[in-house]
Amino acid sequence: MLTEANATRQAGRQQRRGGLAFSRTPRAFRAARPARVMLSLVLIATVAAAAAQNSTPGTARAPAPRREQFRVIYEWNAIDFEWATPGDREAYLNTSRYIPRNVLISGINFYGESIFLTLPRMLDGVPATLATIPVQQVDTAPKLKPFPSWDANKLGDCTALQFVQNVEIDRNGIMWILDNGRIGTLTQKPDTKCPPSLVLIDLKTGLNEMERIPLPAETVNATTSYLNDLVVDNRDGDYAYITDNSAVDPGIIVFRRSDRKSWKIRDSKSMMSVPEAAIFRINGTTINLPVNIDGIALGPQFLTEEGTVDRTVYYAPLSSFRLYAVNASILRNESLAAKGDGALRSYVLELGAKPSQTDGMKMDSAGTLFFGLIGNSTIAEWNTTLDFSVGQRTIARDPNYIQWVDRFTFDDSGNIYVVINRLYNFIKNQVSLDEVNYRILKSHTGTKSYIFSPEVTPLTPTPHGAATAPVLGASLLFLAFAHLLA
Repeated sequence: MLTEANATRQAGRQQRRGGLAFSRTPRAFRAARPARVMLSLVLIATVAAAAAQNSTPGTARAPAPRREQFRVIYEWNAIDFEWATPGDREAYLNTSRYIPRNVLISGINFYGESIFLTLPRMLDGVPATLATIPVQQVDTAPKLKPFPSWDANKLGDCTALQFVQNVEIDRNGIMWILDNGRIGTLTQKPDTKCPPSLVLIDLKTGLNEMERIPLPAETVNATTSYLNDLVVDNRDGDYAYITDNSAVDPGIIVFRRSDRKSWKIRDSKSMMSVPEAAIFRINGTTINLPVNIDGIALGPQFLTEEGTVDRTVYYAPLSSFRLYAVNASILRNESLAAKGDGALRSYVLELGAKPSQTDGMKMDSAGTLFFGLIGNSTIAEWNTTLDFSVGQRTIARDPNYIQWVDRFTFDDSGNIYVVINRLYNFIKNQVSLDEVNYRILKSHTGTKSYIFSPEVTPLTPTPHGAATAPVLGASLLFLAFAHLLA
């Protein structure tokens, strides 16, 4: 998202409102295989073996999922809450602990019968930083219920949630919460009383007990780091890959749950903002946001040429027109963290250009990446079995309803949800409570989150903690080949 060093406050007019007119691009792209990658006969044999090993004989290819246009299911002028007592709302308003225009929806996730929303405390007056609304719609602007409770969101209590930017829920029902600790990041004096932490909650038990894991100072700087987004890899003891879009030290933080160890890997070339992409223009409003590495996504499992299992991590700075990728096994190699900036360089693949800047992104279980194009008021997708230069596809465009795509999530019924939050108005302090500022859109895709991507069986064992270094281009081509054989 952003840090206080990135934000600028300017005067400007409000955005006009209009009717819903989402458009879809029906044409499917077909791409030639990248000429730069040569697939050996050994790899072809490996692919065929993997396809045979991980498929059921005699089963027909599943029909293409039914697709539908995005539609608005929730929208708010301002966010309100389910208060603990009838008098609490008035008391919070009178003491500026609740300032409606300062409550922004950022992240979104799904579990059971609830949609989880994150409300980062960038400004004063945000009474809760993590909350839920029902999946089954009963109101177009429901009040948010703090999660796990009001007490668990108590401001200034370092055992409670302070500044939740994003959450992920893994295949075991564990919620991974990014708590930056520092509050008031858009104010003159941010409060660094509480340390940046990962907080885990086992949702299966229903007890909602929080396990807090403070991140070490050598990995996360409590004053300058900004834990923005994460993906979870439920292999080898569970890993999280976290983007830190610090203005002074951006990078990807790797956290291993089995021993609670973390490290940070940097690459200024692919993780820093670029001046030509720092200017955002949305519906006549212009804002300067030089924000570093931001969105992150995790691809399906695949077999490397060595017969081991790997996954591809995709990422992009907010202020950039490029998309990058690196294998997860490379990020797991903690020795690269000690080598500093540039150690990752030879392993990073620049996939190509996007028409505009991207905030959040999300991979589905079939290997399709969903992402926003902020300056184009567009939601796009990319089938990762195709080359990025020809495989991008617009699936929704509307300048009135798609004003800053922030985050995505999937439910367990084949639907994708998107948060639209007009972030540029929030940063410029021009939120009008007479207009709709936050929307959640929904579309049916027929797939689930990347969390539930099929598991692949390795052909050769990999020692715990070992990091292989396959060529990423070959890995992506392997995925395309395996897709054809599935």
